[in-house]
Amino acid sequence: MALTAQSSKPQQPARIKLFVSAHKPAAVPDGASIVPIQVGAANAPRLFEDMLHDDDGENISEKNPMYCELTAQYWAWKNADADYYGFCHYRRYFDFTELEHQQNDYGEIMDGYIDDLAIAEYGLDDYSIAREVNGWDVITSPLNDVRAFGGFANLKDHWDGDAHLHLKDLRHMYDILCARHPEYREDADAVLNGHKACFCNMFIMRKAIFNEYCEWLFPLLDEFTEEWDHSLADVQTLRTPGHLAERLLNIFIAHHQRVSGSEHGWRIKQLQCVHFTHPEPVGSLEPLDRNPRDVVPVIFAADDNYVPMLTTTIYSMLANANPERFYDVIVLERDISEQNKQNITQFLAEFPNAEIRFYDVSRAMAGYELTTSNAHISVETYYRFIIQDALPFYSKILYLDSDLVVNADIAELYDTPLGDCALGAVRDLDFLGNLNMKDGKRLEYVASKLHMKQPFDYFQAGVLVMNLDRMRDIHTVQEWLDIASQPGFIYNDQDILNMECEGDVTYLPYDWNVMHDCAGRVHGVFDFAPAAVYQAYLESRNHPKIVHYAGFDKPWKNPWCDFGPLYWSYARKTPFSLQTMAVLADVKRPKPAVHHERAIAEDSPIRKYADAIAPSGSKQRELLKVVARKLQGKK
Repeated sequence: MALTAQSSKPQQPARIKLFVSAHKPAAVPDGASIVPIQVGAANAPRLFEDMLHDDDGENISEKNPMYCELTAQYWAWKNADADYYGFCHYRRYFDFTELEHQQNDYGEIMDGYIDDLAIAEYGLDDYSIAREVNGWDVITSPLNDVRAFGGFANLKDHWDGDAHLHLKDLRHMYDILCARHPEYREDADAVLNGHKACFCNMFIMRKAIFNEYCEWLFPLLDEFTEEWDHSLADVQTLRTPGHLAERLLNIFIAHHQRVSGSEHGWRIKQLQCVHFTHPEPVGSLEPLDRNPRDVVPVIFAADDNYVPMLTTTIYSMLANANPERFYDVIVLERDISEQNKQNITQFLAEFPNAEIRFYDVSRAMAGYELTTSNAHISVETYYRFIIQDALPFYSKILYLDSDLVVNADIAELYDTPLGDCALGAVRDLDFLGNLNMKDGKRLEYVASKLHMKQPFDYFQAGVLVMNLDRMRDIHTVQEWLDIASQPGFIYNDQDILNMECEGDVTYLPYDWNVMHDCAGRVHGVFDFAPAAVYQAYLESRNHPKIVHYAGFDKPWKNPWCDFGPLYWSYARKTPFSLQTMAVLADVKRPKPAVHHERAIAEDSPIRKYADAIAPSGSKQRELLKVVARKLQGKK
C-alpha cells in the first residue's frame, strides 16, 4: 500500500548538472543544467567571474596541466550536489536530440558557432537534456573504432601512435590498476587489446555511480603521478594523466558490466558529440570612456596578408591627426594573427590620442557566400555592411579602405555635416568616364542592374562618411548581406551602396578621395567624365587630402606608380616595411614549417640495417626513405 501510494506521487525532476570545462572565453548555452567552470584557475587569472572556478573549496586545480578537465570532475565530486553529473568541454558538447547527425571518423559532428541555431539543432537546453538523460545510468560519447582513424590495431597501438604519449606510462598505469584492483585485469586487457572506446572524458552518470567512479579513479591517477618523472615532459606529454583517464573510464564501465551481468548491468547509451570550431563568445565593442564630441571613429577592414598596407594607412592618418581629438581606430577582421595585432598596437602606441581595436567578423559573416568580380577587390570590402550592428553606440563613423594614405586631419572629413543623408562620398571618376563611353555598356549596366535614375551621381566607396542611423533604416545587416550575395555586380559592395543609397548621399570635395593614375586612366578614362567633374579632380591632385591607390597598380607592387613616393614616405616608417618591400620584390610569404615524422624511426628494429646499407645523406638512404614512407601509407 505504501509503495503504491508513494509511486502515485509525481516524481521530482532530476537535478542534472552538466559541467562545461573552460580555460578561455567561450559562449556557453544558457540553462539551469549547464554549469560552466573555469579549469586551472589556480594557475591563471580569474577570467570568468560569472562561472565556477575549480580552485574554490576542496580542489586539485593546480594539477590542471596534468589532469586537464579532470580538475572540474574532482571539484564537482567534492563540492557539488546533483542527481546526475555530466562533463563537457567549452567546444565539445553532447547532442541531446534524437536526430542522427553526420559525424567524422573521430565520432564528432563538426559545426561552427555556439549560437541560437546550434542550441536548437543539438538540444542544448534544459528540456532536451532532461529528456535524454532521465532514466539512464551512464551516458558516454560515441564508441569510436580506432581502426577507422589511422588504422590502429587496438587501443595500445592507438596510444603508441601519439608522438607525445609513451607506452611505458600506459604499462605503468596498468600495473598500478592490477595491483590495486586485480579483479580489473581481465577488463583492462579486453579494453586495451580492443579497438573501440569513448574518448574526451565526456560522460553523464547517476550520483552513486559518479561517486564510485571518482573514488576509484583519482587514487589511481595520484599514485601514477607520484611515481612519474615528468620533470622534462613537454606540454602535451604532461597531459598523460588526462589521457589515461580516458582509457580508465572505459575499463571502469566494462568491469561493472561484466561482473553485473545483463540483468543487473547499468543502463548505458551513447550520445553523439558535437565539436564547435568557433566556441569563442560573440565579440562586442564598448563605447570609449571619453567625451563623444572629441572622438573620431574610423573603421578599416583587412586580413592578415594586408597588415603591412593597413598599418601604413593608419599610420599616415594618425601622423596627420589633430592632437586635440581622439581617434577610435577599429579594424574589422577574421584572421589577423595575435602577433600582428600586437605589432600594430605597439607601433601605433606612439600616438596617445588614438586607440586601436579589432573586431572579429567571422560570426556575422558566417553562412554567406561572398565573392568579388575583381582580383584587386577582396571579400573584406563587404565587412562595412555589418558596422551598423557591430557598433550600435555610434551614429556616425568614417570608413576607409586600406590601400590609401591620409595627408590631412581626418577629423575634418568626419565633421562633414550629412543632415539626413546616409553617406558622404566622392563621385567616382572612373565610373563616370565609362558612362560617357560611346559603346554605352556602362550606361546599360546601370540601367539594367543598378536601376539608378541619376547614374552620374555614382560614388567611389573607398572613403565614406556613414550615417549609421540612416543605414539601419535602409536595411538590416542580413538584408545588406543577402543583396551582396547576389551575382552580377561589377564593383560588388560599391555597386550595392550606390544602388540602395541613391539620392541619399552628400557629395564630398574630390581632395578627400584622389584616385591615382592607374594604367593611364586619368587621360584614358577619367577625361571622359563631365568636364566640371574632371576639372575638379585635376585640381584636387595638387592638394590631395587622401590619395587612393584604387585598381591593380599598387605602390607596394610598383613604386613608380602615380603618387608612389608619397606612399613609401609612410610605409618605410612602419615595422612592416621589409614585408612590404618583399611584396615589391615578389618574394612569396613562406608557409609555416611542417614537421615531418622520420620515415625510419629512431627505435625501429630495421634502423641499424638501414644505417649499414644506406648511410645517412646517401642516395640509397633517400630511396629507402621513399620506400619506407610508401609502406607506411605516407607521402
